[in-house]
Amino acid sequence: MFTDKVTTFGLTESFGYRNPETFIWMITQSIGPIILCIGAMLKPFRFFYFVPIYIYFIQVYWAFDHTMQVDDPLLHLYATGFSVGAFIFFCITLFITKQLTRTNQILIKNIKKSVRHISIYISNKYINKLPEEDQKDYTVDTVNYLDSLD
Repeated sequence: MFTDKVTTFGLTESFGYRNPETFIWMITQSIGPIILCIGAMLKPFRFFYFVPIYIYFIQVYWAFDHTMQVDDPLLHLYATGFSVGAFIFFCITLFITKQLTRTNQILIKNIKKSVRHISIYISNKYINKLPEEDQKDYTVDTVNYLDSLD
């Protein structure tokens, strides 16, 4: 993403852009997210997402203040603060999502237990009062339904 600051790869043609550096910047900005998506599929440690967030924040900051120099300490302080803030936000979001998922799983498990209990209660109380040939059909249906809850 900072390739345009380092080298122009000997390019003299700007392909319609103002200069070769702008062309290289556009190419790397276009390819960068694709590379990040491929890297994300390789399941890196979440902490390593800090680096692209840091670099993208610097790019966004430069879009609004292009007079800022790369070696400006405030730029790196802002980028670090934003990256840490984004990382904390993502961690909190993941934690809340996991807690909600766990709560939903417990709720679903309790609903299944309640339905099973009600089904067995109905089976014991009412199906036994049916004629013998109907009892067998209802019992099989009830057992199949109870098995489908698992």
